[in-house]
Order: sequence, then structure tokens, then C-alpha cells
Amino acid sequence: MRTPTSLALGLVLMLAVAQATIEPFSKIAGEERTALSKQLEAYVGANQSRNWSELYFLISDTGRGGVSQETFVEAMKAGHGKSFANEPDLLQFDPKLAEADKGGGYDVYGCAKAQREGETYLGVAVVHAVFEHGGWFFTGWSFTAPNEPCKVLSAPSWEPLSRIPWKLPMEELRNLPGVPSHAEVPKR
Repeated sequence: MRTPTSLALGLVLMLAVAQATIEPFSKIAGEERTALSKQLEAYVGANQSRNWSELYFLISDTGRGGVSQETFVEAMKAGHGKSFANEPDLLQFDPKLAEADKGGGYDVYGCAKAQREGETYLGVAVVHAVFEHGGWFFTGWSFTAPNEPCKVLSAPSWEPLSRIPWKLPMEELRNLPGVPSHAEVPKR
């Protein structure tokens, strides 16, 4: 038989686990936090399983660069080969904090594990999330700096060395015909 104390302790532990999952998104409106957390899990899962068809539907309009699903899948296959790869495969991402950017999206920083041509990489990474079409989508991801250990994220004063401007399609798509490969500088 459970005592009121053990029930209370169980409830506190469940709330702590739920809070730990949502806390990185504390700067995001309540009902959108859970949706972002779930969508981020799907994004990482599609990357991890190399399910490029599924990943296509998790990518923002900017990240897609206007390409079709078929073109996207072919570009991802070409860029993420097992023996030769232009880009690393995102295998894990543990979000730690989200910050609004100037473009209306969020940079979600966390600890990532990636692999490229059999080599494993660990470190601080950023995933860019935007709310469009009534849901959360992602423009891409990148390590923040070479060999930046995950432990730096526990420092309250941590900030990335630089911020990615996320105005271009995903790296894998930039060399395709008709896809922007550089950001236009606004004229004054």
C-alpha cells in the first residue's frame, strides 16, 4: 500500500521530469513548448534514422529552399553517404536553452552527438526552430564551435561565439540549381 508521502514524492518526481523536458523552452508560450519538444524529437529521430522523406516535412520553408520532396531526399542522400559525407548526421540532441532570434524564430542550444564517415562528434549544437503554418519547423542545425564541450551549457553566462543568420536553405541544398546559396545584403 502506498502512503501519502510516497504518492507525493512520486508526483514531485514526475513533475521534475516533465519540467526538465520543457525547461529549455521556458521563453516560449506554454502551449507551444510541448509541441516544440515533440517536434524536435521527431526532427532528431528523422535525422538519426536517415528518413529523409519524413525529415522533409519537418523543415521550414526557408530550410527547404523551394525544392520538392524528391529533390530534397536525393540531396540528403548525396550529402550524407556512409563512406563519403559532406555533412554530419545528427544522432542525438539534448536541448538546454532556447533564445529568440531577430528573425522571429528560436535558436535551441543543446548537447549533440553526430557522425560523419564513421567519426563521432560530441559538443554544443544549435537547432533553429520557427513557428509557421500553425506548427514548429526547423531550418537546420550546426555545431556552435569546434570541440565546444557540452559542460559549458551549465554556465549561466554561456553564450555562443557567433549566431547563425538562418536566412538560407539547408547546407545540403545550397548547390542545387535555383536554390539560393548566399544571403542578399539589403540595400540602404
